[in-house]
Amino acid sequence: MAAASNDDVMTRIAQVMTRVFHLSDGSTISRSTTASDVKGWDSLSHAMLVLEVEQEFGVDLPLDRTYALANAGELADLVRETLGRASS
Repeated sequence: MAAASNDDVMTRIAQVMTRVFHLSDGSTISRSTTASDVKGWDSLSHAMLVLEVEQEFGVDLPLDRTYALANAGELADLVRETLGRASS
């Protein structure tokens, strides 16, 4: 599996977030986007987001780290890190 670029991972996460949070425009999602920036991003929808991201990328993210994420960029970094471990 070829490594996904930072931009590709973030673009795909923005698309997932747009679906999960029913946003009209995924371009409003950036690396610095936090739960307080997105209406409806609470603990339940965070769990749904993590499940959707895992499905999108075909990975199992470490549960303990998914709840400590500060923003969408940290989620993208965790996905890239997990993808890197899966391909080595």
